[in-house]
Amino acid sequence: MDSRQKEPSKSNIMTAREVAVKVLREVDFGGVKSDTAITTQFSISPLDAVDKAFAMHMIYGTLREKMKIDYIIQQFYKHDYNKMDADVKNILRIAVYQLFYLSKVPKWAAVNESVELAKRLKNQFLANLVNGVLRNIANNIESVSFKTKGGTFADQIALQYSHPKWLLDRWLKRFGFSEVQELMSANNQIPKISFRINTLKTTISAFRERLTQSNIPFQESPVFGFITPERFFDLEEFLKEGLVSVQSESQGMACLLLNPKPGERILDMCAAPGGKSTFLAERMNNLGHITAIDLYDNKLQQIRSQAETLGINIIETVKGDARKFVPTEKYDKVLLDTPCSGTGVLARRAELRWRLSPNDIVTMQKLQRELLENAVRCAKDDGVIVYATCSLEPEENYRQIESFLEAHPDWRVQSASEVLPAELHQYVCESGAIEILPHRHHLDGAFSIRLVKK
Repeated sequence: MDSRQKEPSKSNIMTAREVAVKVLREVDFGGVKSDTAITTQFSISPLDAVDKAFAMHMIYGTLREKMKIDYIIQQFYKHDYNKMDADVKNILRIAVYQLFYLSKVPKWAAVNESVELAKRLKNQFLANLVNGVLRNIANNIESVSFKTKGGTFADQIALQYSHPKWLLDRWLKRFGFSEVQELMSANNQIPKISFRINTLKTTISAFRERLTQSNIPFQESPVFGFITPERFFDLEEFLKEGLVSVQSESQGMACLLLNPKPGERILDMCAAPGGKSTFLAERMNNLGHITAIDLYDNKLQQIRSQAETLGINIIETVKGDARKFVPTEKYDKVLLDTPCSGTGVLARRAELRWRLSPNDIVTMQKLQRELLENAVRCAKDDGVIVYATCSLEPEENYRQIESFLEAHPDWRVQSASEVLPAELHQYVCESGAIEILPHRHHLDGAFSIRLVKK
């Protein structure tokens, strides 16, 4: 149970639940990222900060615990669960999440408000179904079983931690059983949202002082210039002013590993949504040139909009496939934060655990290698390439780089310890790469490595 959540305001409590159901529908059937769907719904729904926090809590919590939640519902639903109406299923899911994980939401509220939501979104008949199932669950919480019937021990552990069994099996081969439990537990924690202070518009010390004077509680980050507020929405106005950006410390470290300098030409090969390009520009004091590539116009517009808000004018956006991009002039440094399986960010992108399959890792490997090959063609002879993923899988990280170096013996790894400040050396592994594991470092999982010519 999690007792840290805020009680939603009475005025918009139904709207918060409705937003949650709509987001889950988009994630389930539209293939939309959860954060994208949330942003869209928030833009059209009049929620205050407390209700937004409540909706986000339900959405991310339901996605993380979906396997366990579905297992609970199926113990009380006597028909074919796979054929249940999608909205009704998600109404039940968020209600069960409230019953089992949100101790400050009264049971009667979780049940009654869900029934009213079903009535409004669907009809009285389905509202009656929701009412029957939820009241039965609420009255029998202590008798709910989390033991799989006829399954293996691994099936039981996968259910306990709400992870797909194939991923559990994969991690067991690499980590010990105890450590895999720690990893899955870390993936089920509410992720912290970190912000990067924009040094083009303020100083780090001045912004910290402004937060203190405004009585906004925050934590210092291990990465200098990053902070983690206690409440995300406390920094909304600062986001609009361009004083901060949302960015994970793990992504920030990949940018620091590239170590861009004012006046350099930089290529960001997979740039959306723009956090990396803009951080590079801030590190360059907005002097030089950054080419940001992406396949989609809307994502490129997002990069341009963010750059404008932050006061950055050195980013050129280019629409295209980064595997085929041919530069008119080669670059001093290339950042390849490549598409990947995302197994390092399952706490933040909870829906990924249900979307991924083993074949996706194979597919990603091929794409990553093609991107790496073009990164070499885009870099100057004395250039630098930083390869980064948010994956924990060796095939996308160490093995990818080992294969690359075998094919390109004129390149080598430069240890991150030679580039990063001393306080970040704790994240550097024996190979010289940055390797961040959620359960060990309490940050988003990530891998990044710096490649230079011999």
